[in-house]
Amino acid sequence: MKLKLSILTVVALRKAATKTIPIYREIVCNPVYATRLTIAIRNNNLDSLNRLFKEVTSGFNDFGTNRFGFSIGFKAPAPADQVENATNTKGSVRLTVISLRSISKRILPLYRKISSNNAFATQLVLAARNRNNTILRALISPLLPANSLVSVRGDRTGIILEIKSVTGVVFITQFFVL
Repeated sequence: MKLKLSILTVVALRKAATKTIPIYREIVCNPVYATRLTIAIRNNNLDSLNRLFKEVTSGFNDFGTNRFGFSIGFKAPAPADQVENATNTKGSVRLTVISLRSISKRILPLYRKISSNNAFATQLVLAARNRNNTILRALISPLLPANSLVSVRGDRTGIILEIKSVTGVVFITQFFVL
């Protein structure tokens, strides 16, 4: 039996960014939504999380929370089955509405560029697959506020960013394939 290896593709990365932009945009633009989402995450309330996600996006086939953030997944084309986007506080830092809105505002320009610019997304995927974190940082840093990108790592399955919010809380936001 051959083991199937999932590999991050441009199509998968762009799909995850495109499908999650409405979530992050709603968090930034609608404080009531951000509050409801934060409460659902902190209480590990999957029913509420499902309803809140369905208010702004569609096509997801899984989602979850660890009380410090959330993940949401979408079907991906081969050589992957699924592409996930996850955003969580680093460590066991309690999620707040302010920090969730802050990180959402910070990552939206990056997600928009991934979604709308195939050449940019291709550069990110190639750099990640080659584990070239220097190129990843050079591509991503200009889209974030100065000194907010703490670290970036990539490999054949995904991209992991550590970004500091205006509150000082560090978030891990990532794209990965299963």
